[in-house]
Amino acid sequence: MTVKLPGLNKISQWYRHTAGILNDNLSPAIVLYYYAVPVQLAASAIAGVGFVLYNPKYLLTGHFLWVIWFVIMFYIGFLAANRIAPPVSCILKKGALVLLVVLVFCGITEGIALTAFPWYFAQPAEGNFPKVMNTFERGFGYNDSTALSHQAAENLLQGKNPYAKSNIIAALVRFSPYADRVTPLRAGQFADQFPYPSPERLEQVWQKAVQNTDQLAPEYANNLAYPAGDFLIPAFFLMLGINDIRITYALLIILAVGYVAYSLRSSYRYYFIGVLLMSLELWNSIANGETGSMVFSFLLVAWFLLRRNLWLSVVFMGIAVATKQTAWFFLPFYLIMAYKTTSLMRIVGAAAVISGVFLAFNLPFMISDLSLWFRSVFTPMDRQMFPLGVGIVTLVTGGILDIRSPWIFNEMEFVVMLVLIIWYFRYYKQYACMGPLLAVLPLFFAWRSLWPYFFYTGIIMLALILDEQQLKFQDSKVVAISQN
Repeated sequence: MTVKLPGLNKISQWYRHTAGILNDNLSPAIVLYYYAVPVQLAASAIAGVGFVLYNPKYLLTGHFLWVIWFVIMFYIGFLAANRIAPPVSCILKKGALVLLVVLVFCGITEGIALTAFPWYFAQPAEGNFPKVMNTFERGFGYNDSTALSHQAAENLLQGKNPYAKSNIIAALVRFSPYADRVTPLRAGQFADQFPYPSPERLEQVWQKAVQNTDQLAPEYANNLAYPAGDFLIPAFFLMLGINDIRITYALLIILAVGYVAYSLRSSYRYYFIGVLLMSLELWNSIANGETGSMVFSFLLVAWFLLRRNLWLSVVFMGIAVATKQTAWFFLPFYLIMAYKTTSLMRIVGAAAVISGVFLAFNLPFMISDLSLWFRSVFTPMDRQMFPLGVGIVTLVTGGILDIRSPWIFNEMEFVVMLVLIIWYFRYYKQYACMGPLLAVLPLFFAWRSLWPYFFYTGIIMLALILDEQQLKFQDSKVVAISQN
């Protein structure tokens, strides 16, 4: 007698489909994405350890791994991996399936450990390993940006101007009262610190600041540093009774990736779901309260819809640019893709819709106090920001270069952006799906190149590649039928 267990049968079916994809249907270039995921995870983890321990070796190792990740992603984008010899390709596909199982297991283990043994991660930070574990545990909560976004949403619902009532000290005291969860500035007691304040100095200044939450300390970035969509969308969910905006981020991401997975044909769908399951960085970012999690959902749908429904796509892109500044870097490449796939007049209309959506979110606050809105939204460009990130600036934070002005990094960022826009416009036909990856590459040269700028880009690019291959597969079937 055969015992049927619906849950296990579903898992078995998904596993067989995934194995079949990796061995038969997908090109080697796409399969390489399974190798890019653990490289990205290792890069973020090692760079994070370097930041916690203030260890240049870890910082530089993390930076090197991020460079490798970009190389792999460009290799995938150029589809050069399709020229890999068949025996090697077969090994790559089997190895990819092993990576999928291992990372899913690691994700489950991480969730169980944090749920069942929180006391271990929260033990006193004496020694390097406990210090890293302590910081890791604290990371699963609001950071300064999330705390400010939640505070802003509540201020809005109370009829206050969120930009005028922003208070980082009060927000963090309420949501995440740790000195390492706030963004310091090169001012006040941190003016003599470089390339970053020591943990002892951070704690000392923080303990003094929290004694009076009504007084804004000059050592911290206090402005609400994002466009209005950052708090308008969470405000809507707060009205529905969802009081943790990380749940809002999770719901939006589940809806976005669910739509993309549903739109792909079954074989590609299972592969895409496998990528999502092993992308621990994506799910950790939600638990960490990374605001980039929310804009990812809108960018993913906007790019995926572009060749399917232009007007719905531009609405989502408008919401993205109205929510977070990193989406602005995607916009030129998005418009190039739109221009190459439709008419010039439709692109003018699309740009008008995007601008209209952006203004619909932000215009009331711009009218209320344009200077305040401008200063707040352009806070990330503040010259008082400390160098930080996983990009080229690691040469500064790792102690190799002593550059104390962001000017040269701003110039590199601008030049790289301009060159990539020209290149993408010129070679769009061959490399259409590389737009999302090119959009974030300039940020790798920025004074602040934080890992949340990059972690979700590969998923957007992968969705475009899968959709393109799906369209080619459908076209080939139509041609075959017509020939018969």
